Amino acid sequence: MNILGIIYFEGSIHPAACLLKDGKLVLFMEEERLIRTKQAKGYFPSHAITACLKEGNIGLNDVDYIAFGWDSNLYKFHYPLFQARSFLKHLIKQPFSGSKAVSNDRPDMGSAVLSGIKSILNYHPASVRQSIRLGLNDAGYIHEKVPPIIFVKHHLTHAATAFYCSGFDEAAVLTYDGHGEHNTATIYKGVDKELKLLKEINIPNSLGWFYSAFTEYLGWSPNEGEVKLMGLAPYGSSDPEIQKVVDDMVTISGDDISINPDYLFYNKRSYGEFFSDLLVQKLGPPRGTNEEITERHKNIAFAAQAMMEKVGLFLSKLALRLSGSRNLCLSGGVALNCKTNGVIHNSGIAEKIFVQPVSYDTGAALGAAMVVSMQKGDDCRFKMEHAYYGTTYTDDEIRIVLDRNKIRYTQRDDIAAYGAKLIKEGKIIGWFQGRMEAGARALGTRSILADPSDPDMKDKVNDYVKFRENWRPFAVSILEEHIADYLKKPASAPFMMMAFDVVEEKVNEIQSSLHLGDNTTRPQSVSRKTNQIYWDLINEFKKLSGIPAVLNTSFNIKGEPVVCTPSDALRCFYGTGIDVLIIGDFVVEKEK
Repeated sequence: MNILGIIYFEGSIHPAACLLKDGKLVLFMEEERLIRTKQAKGYFPSHAITACLKEGNIGLNDVDYIAFGWDSNLYKFHYPLFQARSFLKHLIKQPFSGSKAVSNDRPDMGSAVLSGIKSILNYHPASVRQSIRLGLNDAGYIHEKVPPIIFVKHHLTHAATAFYCSGFDEAAVLTYDGHGEHNTATIYKGVDKELKLLKEINIPNSLGWFYSAFTEYLGWSPNEGEVKLMGLAPYGSSDPEIQKVVDDMVTISGDDISINPDYLFYNKRSYGEFFSDLLVQKLGPPRGTNEEITERHKNIAFAAQAMMEKVGLFLSKLALRLSGSRNLCLSGGVALNCKTNGVIHNSGIAEKIFVQPVSYDTGAALGAAMVVSMQKGDDCRFKMEHAYYGTTYTDDEIRIVLDRNKIRYTQRDDIAAYGAKLIKEGKIIGWFQGRMEAGARALGTRSILADPSDPDMKDKVNDYVKFRENWRPFAVSILEEHIADYLKKPASAPFMMMAFDVVEEKVNEIQSSLHLGDNTTRPQSVSRKTNQIYWDLINEFKKLSGIPAVLNTSFNIKGEPVVCTPSDALRCFYGTGIDVLIIGDFVVEKEK
């Protein structure tokens, strides 16, 4: 059976598509990688769909079902009633302690109501079906029949990607994000092929919105700049005044969390989309996009991250207790917070933890396809040991691009050893090999690599390649055989989804790959089984330097998606300070 999974919405981000054939994942692609527009906001995943069908060697007529990662059926009656009840409940309740509305006794809910009405109209099943039909027509499938469309609950899709890809026979499954339909967090128990819902937390109690509010308050784009907030947090410290505000925003009580919506969207919003004027009243003016980062900004990031970690740990403990399991699966956009994941790991509450690398909304395409696949009789479960499910290019295809662009190159049969030699010489290399990674992290097929022991390398890569803030940290790829030599409380980490404390004696060896505020790192454990050529490169670097690790960051610049095609790699190479491009078996060096 052929299941095409998709996710997108008008005005939303991260459209994607995947194809399951008889329960096997054939291809997973994010639209942004193919159209070169970061996050591809508002786009239909037409290029991703075409790539999936091409890789599967099928046409749209051969697709049995389209699985959509959002339950639009709820927008006929359930969601409008839920929204109305939610608004009325907040309107008539007593104000939160210390958080009286900014200008009136009652909060200004007009913008929230309008936003709710707009979402009801956009997400209505008739609107979505029509949008899919038009999107497929525009993609060139005007003469092919649109397969039946099945809507799947958004948090169920996240739970499916987490549990069905974990390799666990049973587990607690925690999903949390901004929201999916009315849910903001859910807890499932997974056993074999079944996922049983144990608990749901609903709008407005969204940990994702809480974190996005501070992201926007600190001058970054919400749903993108959260990684910056997380990276800045270790440079801050506890401030009682700031902590008081954060404590007023988030409450843990019994088995529930509540987020004070007066700070987010139930008041006038003069400065941003994700936070109200009440937050400005409490903390002062928000940071401008290009404004210098002060100690106060660092302390605000510290407080927001600390609360994220506190609630993430609370919900993880709750999931394990309600499920009776010792295994934990995490997914949803909040699960991208590797520092929180590290706190959960270090707590020792779970024997095994699996964090889905496509936790954010793009993964709903895969999750929807997996849910429908199970419903229709296929078994889509597998142990996700790598994320190399994107497009690939042969050496012949790469050579054509190089020749067409009149690029001087050499071809070598010792690419891994030569790349290691260049890194040891202090070169920054672009590394383009095999099938590209799914998810938000570069995992050694579309990566920029350098020597992690060079104390100046972090600044060099930030200044001359990535063109971003010099405090932004990088990750490290370590041979899995040596993970225990470098990390405290080591565990398999193939997806860079968890932060670890670094063994003190090894800090200098990977210093340019650390979060300098707290000497943690977000590692990738590299397996010879799943990425032979990348393992070989790191192993060759180990022979030269004694260090079984390289600095690894995504092959792109600030504001652009990770490179996908050979042409993308060439543009990034010649537009940055990357010294050498190693693409397939070819080496491209800049003329001096």
